[in-house]
Amino acid sequence: MPGLTFGLNVGLSGLKAAQNGLNVVGHNIANVNTPGYSRQRVGLSATPNQLFGNLFYGSGATATNVEGIRDRFLELQILQTFSAKSGMDTRYQTVEGISSAFEVSGESSLGSLVQKFFQGFQDLAARPEDVALRRSVVGTAQSMVTGLQDRYTLLAEQRSQANTGVGILTQEINGLLDQIASLNERIGTEVVDGSDNDSRDQRKALTDKLAGLVGIHAFEASDGSYTIMLDSGAAPLLVGKNAFHLSVTPDPLNFNYNQVNVDLGSAATLDVTRQISGGELGGRLDLRDNILAGYMRQLDQLAAGIQSTVNLQHRTGFALDGVTTGLDFFQGGVPNGANGLSPAILPGAFYAGAVNALTVNAAIVSNPSLIAAAGAAGAPGDNTNARALSNLQFTGATVDTNGDGLGDSGPFSTVIASLVSSIGTQASGLQSNASTQERLLSGLQNQRERISGVDLDEEAANLITFQRAYQASARFLSVIDQLTDQLVNQFGR
Repeated sequence: MPGLTFGLNVGLSGLKAAQNGLNVVGHNIANVNTPGYSRQRVGLSATPNQLFGNLFYGSGATATNVEGIRDRFLELQILQTFSAKSGMDTRYQTVEGISSAFEVSGESSLGSLVQKFFQGFQDLAARPEDVALRRSVVGTAQSMVTGLQDRYTLLAEQRSQANTGVGILTQEINGLLDQIASLNERIGTEVVDGSDNDSRDQRKALTDKLAGLVGIHAFEASDGSYTIMLDSGAAPLLVGKNAFHLSVTPDPLNFNYNQVNVDLGSAATLDVTRQISGGELGGRLDLRDNILAGYMRQLDQLAAGIQSTVNLQHRTGFALDGVTTGLDFFQGGVPNGANGLSPAILPGAFYAGAVNALTVNAAIVSNPSLIAAAGAAGAPGDNTNARALSNLQFTGATVDTNGDGLGDSGPFSTVIASLVSSIGTQASGLQSNASTQERLLSGLQNQRERISGVDLDEEAANLITFQRAYQASARFLSVIDQLTDQLVNQFGR
């Protein structure tokens, strides 16, 4: 049978096991308010038994590991949801910010400015020889052009800000990737697999932050390291301790905007601009390349439609002198072909820049008598063309929306209402989606907190359990000590 010395070792192992448990409980309690902390649990097992005579005797207990309590599948869901929410928030904030410039009604609304322009021709039809009314037509035309250009400038500025944000975000993403790679390397040096829980918590917090910037998928390999991919699967961002940085270069199709690349090493890069949809970076790219660009395209189409249809009708009329004819009312970047429209302004972007190029004919501005209100030569008091110009506001198929050079949408009020409505509807949809993602994220985070968070009641119970175990082991050692003392002092004489 084992001797008293063997009992001392058994008692000492119990003390150590209980002490390890107390340390873990204390660490949990100390981090109860630490963001991203996952509670830890000590793993205990019996030490190998030993044979004495014909019997095996247990030799005590030992702490085998300290495990962080996490749900990997839940963590992946949180990353994806956080990324989607961040992207929706980014889109919504910008669209909501510009929606006030596209109000439905009001004196300065786009629809009102266009309506006042055509109303000016209607007023002129009542007194075609009135120079003051002719000046009023020029003034309403200039106000309409200014209104279009102000809104176009707002969209262009927001688009430029989104592009600037792309460059800034790539730098932040690269910094996070470097930190996560460093933690991967540190975790790779742990003696016992899964024991460096605090490093894992730091890595999880950094990965959450990374998911807010760009859509990702994260996988934990068998060695404990993270592999991080773009959520589209287009390219890796991190494998072990190797981070693949993002870089920006001018877009070959539009040097004003940045193209996003993944640097794969050995001078190899991969363009992933269109493969990024999640996170703030995905939101900014979508705003720049799709949402804001789409609104700008609709304004260009509207300006091109107004210019071409008004010019076509204006050229058929005669100025106040009864002689001058064939004059364009507007000047700008849209060529006036046989059908009045030509999409070939910029390759791949029909009517691009039409708004900023649009101006009232300088000759008409300086001499409003050149407005062709008459429909026949030598008839200064004729109002036929003025009425025809006024009626253009009610004419359909005046705006080319598909780039074939033919009007397919209209009247102008309908096109404007569609643009204003699309902005409001998109803002509302983005807000709804962001709210949905927020609720989903909150639910997932609450679930993670229930699994991984520190429960003080549970820790208090564990504290008592390990305290009693420590006290019992100490008492066991005291008994062994007394027996040893009796054996030495009473029987050893």
